[in-house]
Amino acid sequence: MTAPISAEFLALQELLAGRYSIERELGRGGMGIVLLARDVALDRPVAIKLLPPHLASRPDERERFLQEARTAAGLAHPNIVPIHLVEAHGDLVFFVMGFVDGETLRERVERGGPLPPRLAMKLLQEVAWALGAAHQRGVIHRDVKPDNIMIERATERAVVTDFGIALGSQSVASDGSVTGTARYMSPEQACGEPVDARSDLYSLGATFFYALTGRAPFEAANAPAILTKHVYEIAPLVQTLRPEVPAKLGSVVDRLLRKAPAERFQTADDLARVAGELVGRDFRAPPLLRAFVRNAQVSTLVLLASVLAGKGTGIIGAILLFQLVVVARRLLKDGYTFGDIRAALLAERQVQQEEDEAIKRRRWFLRLDSLWYRIWAGRAGRSFFWLAGWGLKATARPALPSVERTELVLGRSALAAYNALPEQERRQARDLPNVVERLETGTEALRARGDTGKSLTEAVAALEHLRLALVKRQSGVGVPSDLTLVLERARAIGEHVDRRLAAVAEVQALLE
Repeated sequence: MTAPISAEFLALQELLAGRYSIERELGRGGMGIVLLARDVALDRPVAIKLLPPHLASRPDERERFLQEARTAAGLAHPNIVPIHLVEAHGDLVFFVMGFVDGETLRERVERGGPLPPRLAMKLLQEVAWALGAAHQRGVIHRDVKPDNIMIERATERAVVTDFGIALGSQSVASDGSVTGTARYMSPEQACGEPVDARSDLYSLGATFFYALTGRAPFEAANAPAILTKHVYEIAPLVQTLRPEVPAKLGSVVDRLLRKAPAERFQTADDLARVAGELVGRDFRAPPLLRAFVRNAQVSTLVLLASVLAGKGTGIIGAILLFQLVVVARRLLKDGYTFGDIRAALLAERQVQQEEDEAIKRRRWFLRLDSLWYRIWAGRAGRSFFWLAGWGLKATARPALPSVERTELVLGRSALAAYNALPEQERRQARDLPNVVERLETGTEALRARGDTGKSLTEAVAALEHLRLALVKRQSGVGVPSDLTLVLERARAIGEHVDRRLAAVAEVQALLE
């Protein structure tokens, strides 16, 4: 790390050294600076939200920020970002939360356009689950919007964040300022009236109106004008802007956007149930599985047509069957089972049934079209895969590489900063690489023994302080004597860890 870093970063890292290792800034907004860090003891990524110092000195902003953490910390749910730690030390007011590797709903729409309806239904159900859990504890979010819904990259799971104004008493202050986000605010919240769970559901409707169409339900030149539209104008229907959205999904969002709370869904749990019925069997098969499903459908219909025409399977049929065998063997070799293929077949059939219902196909065509998946999902399909896998040994799927240990990342960063120092300063701290290696080896040994207590914390903190001292030298905010003191302390800690490990090894040897 050679680039200049902020004073907030340095001060917070000094405070957290040994417990959390800060890697970089993820973003900043009006109420916080979000940093990516590593939990030293558990060696996992976390996010730290820090209140900017100019706000931390204001009691009202400080309390509002801590309120967000306390509120969210009491909400344990898979679709709500967990809070691990809340602390305030002078101007350093922060909380540590789970890190979601992904993007916000707004970023997803800006990057890829409006969401596919099936993904939108899945996310809508998951956010409804999260809000339902909060509402059951008496917590109203008050700021549901695309920026406060994260989509996890690996699973596309929706995670709700930022309960910062959940316990606020007013949405519109006496000076006309708005607490919340105008584009997604319910009419009753815009009017400063008491709100309940149905207000969050209106905001959720506005959020998924945006997710499905790429625009908010109401737009205007300023926030007061947008709020006026929320109160007095009827939102456009989703299908008028995007006709390909299924009518049932469009009607769910339209109902959420009704002005009178009594006309919306009354609870988030009701909404989640309806969204679940729309999703049906939500299944996204890997590309190779989807390729087999498509080939199986086409091949079956072609072969059936040839047989009915009295031409037998012929050369075309043989080619199609050969192609299916090749793909099937690849699937089996990659570790897939017939159960995986059957699930993909049934999921594809679910999608086709929705399409058939929308275009109102005739009954005889529906029966013919359903024949292919019944063949492949039944005994015939099972027998085909048994024959296709004859003599084939499935290979184990390789495990994903684990994230590097925190101490290795810190050590590499410290050595890079050390090598960037002027030659004279490197000579003055010439044993620094040996100290870094000693600390890295010691922490690895401690982890191997399951010792994540004080010794590990001190060793990682020593590496952290070395890194910070070197970064300060490069940024021009440190002096050589600071690095010398930190190096002496790191050397002493390294010796202490070595003695501890040697003593433990001696005790074990005696016990054996």
